Amino acid sequence: MKKEMKDLLGDAFDAPKPKNKKDFLRNIRPREVSILEMLLQQAAYIRIPVWLFAIVIVVFAIGGSLLKMKTTASIITMIMPYSAAIAVMETKRSVRCDMTELEMATRFSLRSVVFARMTVLGIVSFMIICIASPVIAIAFQNGTLLMAMRILIPYFITMIISLQVERRTIGRRTGYASLAIATIMAILIYWFTYFEPIIVIRYLGLIESWGVFITAGLLALMIEEQWKTIKKVVSSDL
Repeated sequence: MKKEMKDLLGDAFDAPKPKNKKDFLRNIRPREVSILEMLLQQAAYIRIPVWLFAIVIVVFAIGGSLLKMKTTASIITMIMPYSAAIAVMETKRSVRCDMTELEMATRFSLRSVVFARMTVLGIVSFMIICIASPVIAIAFQNGTLLMAMRILIPYFITMIISLQVERRTIGRRTGYASLAIATIMAILIYWFTYFEPIIVIRYLGLIESWGVFITAGLLALMIEEQWKTIKKVVSSDL
């Protein structure tokens, strides 16, 4: 009798079993985001001055080439280390602005965000070099590959050193160590270009002979440093 009463009360007052439960749960799952869409999202997150800096480099390369400014190649070579420094600083912006915990709470891991940001900034630098190198090479009758390597080598060196420094205490504390490294690189390029032309001639000869191997080696080192930076990403620092 008690069991029958319980069954009757259950039928009268128990909540009905949910219908189409699986369909409902399937509908509330977050939409999958493609790699391209994630890169575009991170591109929107990058600050406007970074894009303006890239545009200025390209405009100067084109303008200097059209005006036949002989110092165009040297100036672009001196500016590109700052592009590397800005890329490192932009990658570390989450830590510098205390946004790490917030980004870790999103659907993407912080490592994925840092990787995507590095990829976007790398694409920007690649586009700068793809535009500047042939324009300057054609204007001053130099080899496009030689011009590209001349720009890339200081960029890679600055990026490698900056990534190493930013993972250490001095980089985490200052936040602007990469800019100092870029400035030192630019000063060295300026000094050798205008005060030690013999060294520059030998350097260009070395690039003509071994530039591809040197550039490839530096590229491999840079990718290794970027991977170390991504692996070191935690809630407190990069």
